[in-house]
Amino acid sequence: MPKSAKASRKTKTKVDSKYPKRPPNSYSLFQKDFFAGETEGTFADKAKRCSAAWKDISEVDKDEYKKCADAAKNRFELDVDEYTPSKGFNSDGRKGSKGNGKSRKNSKKFRDPNAPKRNISSYLHFQNKKRSEFSSEIEVSTDQLGLATYTSNIWNGMTDYEKQPYQKMAADDKERYERAMKGYKAPVSYNDKGLTSNRGVKVDGKRYILTEEEEKDPNFPKNPKRSFILYSEWIRAKPTKDFSKLTFVEKATKLGEMWGKLGEDGRHIWTGKAEADQKRYHREIRKWLKTNKKI
Repeated sequence: MPKSAKASRKTKTKVDSKYPKRPPNSYSLFQKDFFAGETEGTFADKAKRCSAAWKDISEVDKDEYKKCADAAKNRFELDVDEYTPSKGFNSDGRKGSKGNGKSRKNSKKFRDPNAPKRNISSYLHFQNKKRSEFSSEIEVSTDQLGLATYTSNIWNGMTDYEKQPYQKMAADDKERYERAMKGYKAPVSYNDKGLTSNRGVKVDGKRYILTEEEEKDPNFPKNPKRSFILYSEWIRAKPTKDFSKLTFVEKATKLGEMWGKLGEDGRHIWTGKAEADQKRYHREIRKWLKTNKKI
């Protein structure tokens, strides 16, 4: 392996081992079951058969996978809610923040909406072209991982000659980006590429950059919560429901089961509370931005 490849792996952003594992979506769960019984053909062949099988199964069966995916998502959100970052990690479980790991900053970069659109690689040009072909078999929005698997297996089997049209697209795209960047002037708090690690806040489609002091402001509005989290907090606060003897995993499982038994009618009240909390947040954040002369 080239030294450059080894070096790039060493510098790759690390994830806190304590950070909760991200939940699978419904199709990924189905794919896991489908692949367990498949032994013949390449991975690409299996992926095609899997997507065709998913398209053919009944809505009832799909709903079962969706319920499992929803339960996994609820479990993940509870885990994240209880997660305490290890030293040197931020609240997203990423390496890069200093201090005790409780900083609100993270290593993700945010782009200036007025910055020139970045150029993309030859592989991504190929993937974009194949997106419509893939979506005819399965909704891309349902399984981005499936799209990546589908296209990467085809791309890896292509010859250099077959890749040439996409390499030409990538070269032209790079020239377009470099020309646009020559006339670009980055705003304050953004680097010369139009990027910033400052999360800030996004209101009405616009991101407002915050200083470190502003982020620590005790009057800064609290983030809104989803319906399941609001329901979980309400249940755990009730004196009649004693969860003290249960482990965290048992608590999460129990709450997920209770949430599932509520049904659409029972969850409606919590959906309304979540929508109200979302409105509260936007109302308070606009007021805070005006008070601090951000808008």
